[in-house]
Amino acid sequence: MSSVPLERYINVLTEKHIVFTILITSIMLLIFVADLQYTTELYIGVLYLIVVMLSLWLPSTTYTFFFAIFSTAFAAMGYFFSVYNISPLTYMNQPNFINLSMTLAAIWITTIIAIYIKGITIALKKQQIIHSAILDASIDPIVIISKEGIIETASKTIARTFGWESEEICGKKFDSLLTHQYKDKYNSIITQYDDMLGSEVIGKTQEAMCINRMRREFSCEISLNHIEIPELEENFFTAVLRDISIRKSYEQKLGWLSAHDDLTKIYNRRYFNIQIDKEWRRMLRSQQPLALILVDIDHFKSYNDSLGHQIGDQCLIKIAACLEDSSRRAGDTIARYGGEEFVLLLPTTSLDGAKKVAEKIQQSVSRLNIPHPSSETSKKLSVSLGVAAMTPLRGCSYERLIRFADQALYTAKQNGRNKICAYQE
Repeated sequence: MSSVPLERYINVLTEKHIVFTILITSIMLLIFVADLQYTTELYIGVLYLIVVMLSLWLPSTTYTFFFAIFSTAFAAMGYFFSVYNISPLTYMNQPNFINLSMTLAAIWITTIIAIYIKGITIALKKQQIIHSAILDASIDPIVIISKEGIIETASKTIARTFGWESEEICGKKFDSLLTHQYKDKYNSIITQYDDMLGSEVIGKTQEAMCINRMRREFSCEISLNHIEIPELEENFFTAVLRDISIRKSYEQKLGWLSAHDDLTKIYNRRYFNIQIDKEWRRMLRSQQPLALILVDIDHFKSYNDSLGHQIGDQCLIKIAACLEDSSRRAGDTIARYGGEEFVLLLPTTSLDGAKKVAEKIQQSVSRLNIPHPSSETSKKLSVSLGVAAMTPLRGCSYERLIRFADQALYTAKQNGRNKICAYQE
């Protein structure tokens, strides 16, 4: 049961106009049963009724019980004092005795009613406090949603995630927390719950994009559950919302790191292996050629040894940039294959097309004019390239293509380096 109906019931029991209606009714009944005889005990009884109604706002029923005992004593004393002054011999006069009895009965009946009301109020208030404490103890925001899609209750932690205080968010539609692409999805589930209980969203955790008070969008996990209370004939939903934007950021960063070379920022060998397998299968289905270019920096070990590893790292970064500039198609994959080796994967590219890309790479590296004083091939930094291309065949793996390109690169190195060699079957 949501805390809004609970709070409504508590408010009904302690509404000022309800209490004062009981008060006025009790006074009128007391005056009536006293037969309009304004005796001292009647005044005490009226005063007590006022006090007992006001005691409903006090923290416990002890005060009400305390007032009842003292009012009973004072009413009895007032009765005897009043009767003694009027007629000392009529202490046990029947009308006066009935008047006293009715006054005391009214006091205790009112006391019992007040204690009963106060007991119910305290019990309900306790449930409400426990209910709120459980909600607010959750690290993740929790909202209770009516079947009309209105937020009835929200934990205080919603302020940290969405910027709305729990009192402010109540009364708003649940979809006001979601971005546009998720509004219809959750609205249809909540407002048409009779038909949607089998939905994969109910009772499961789903990722969605939420929006906070400042209109900032962020990734969020939503755990939506449907709750039905047959005794109260109520249906509502609870939603636990978890901000996962930091986690998603870390996942994206880890995903990027797992696929990219940390130094050159291009793809690494792990990603290349995944990509060549995918492209091989795709080219096998379409029966189109797949080309591969292996690039090796000539005499890079001596370059590193003579100029230092920092200069060597800068050289690798520049070569990677050259490769990216030489092949700008979205489907091409450029990766660092080893220490000073790079690889280009070119889908739907023939051997002649791959040779042209290799020539562009060689020219681009040459234009860098990076001095290489310890090179036996050239005074400038140069690269050797092995090119291979083939149309994938069934029963044949992409490793064959890699082997062909590697053989072509080996030939380029054997023939003096700073050359382009293509593998011919």
